[in-house]
Amino acid sequence: MKTFEEYLEDVCFEENPTILDDDMPDFFADWMADQDVESLLVYSEGWGRHIKLHILREVTKLTN
Repeated sequence: MKTFEEYLEDVCFEENPTILDDDMPDFFADWMADQDVESLLVYSEGWGRHIKLHILREVTKLTN
């Protein structure tokens, strides 16, 4: 299961697929610094859906 930071990294690099591997840490730090509260709230809702889906899959494995 991904942490919120890992989820944000995925979002960042999905939105910016041309970033080279060597530039990723600095780019992500700059990208995070540019995010406002509203954007982070939207991303947190997406991460919440990700977590709920993970939990649902795990529960389904246990009950099958």
